[in-house]
Amino acid sequence: MKKDQAYKYIKQQIMNGHWHTDSAINVHQIMEELSISRTPVNKALRQLEYEGFLNIIPQVGVFVKRPDEQEVYERLLVCVRLDAYMTGIGASKISEEKIRELEELLEKMDDPGMDSDQYAKLNVDFHSAIIYSSGLDYMIKMTKQLWDYLNYVTTPTDLFMEEVRRRSQTEHWMILQTLKDRDVEMATRIMEKHMGRVAEFVKGALENLHTT
Repeated sequence: MKKDQAYKYIKQQIMNGHWHTDSAINVHQIMEELSISRTPVNKALRQLEYEGFLNIIPQVGVFVKRPDEQEVYERLLVCVRLDAYMTGIGASKISEEKIRELEELLEKMDDPGMDSDQYAKLNVDFHSAIIYSSGLDYMIKMTKQLWDYLNYVTTPTDLFMEEVRRRSQTEHWMILQTLKDRDVEMATRIMEKHMGRVAEFVKGALENLHTT
């Protein structure tokens, strides 16, 4: 669909840093670049506004949105609940093959020489594999949208500093064990605690950035 084409293009430009915070977006340029009409572009813009990437001001223009710390925190809280719930569902459905895949990911993540960007990518792969095991397609789509936004407004270097990373990795191994045990309640509880700690860390980092 042309709307999806416009959506992917605009989002990529923002995520890759080609369009900076508060910069105006030229709708006509997008239409010319993609050879599509205004309607699908406008639909894509509205969706990205809903996801938190854009600020659309009627009669003024479309701008890349500056992250609001309270909004980021609230979106993180939604991720906490969604990830925890889907982890519990995944614990009852996950295959042995997927468990082996998760174990291989964690073994790679144990490498202390791995840089923050590499670790962050494997971290996304780990969490994604778990939520995909839930089979809840609509919630998977919603979670991906939220994580795209949160990965855009946070930095791996801050999120996975040495001590934070060690604790995060310990919790990952605990989550894997609950999945092996098919322990739905414990899997849900540990994931909620794990993600809740991330939410509080990001909130603190954003507050410190705001006051400096």
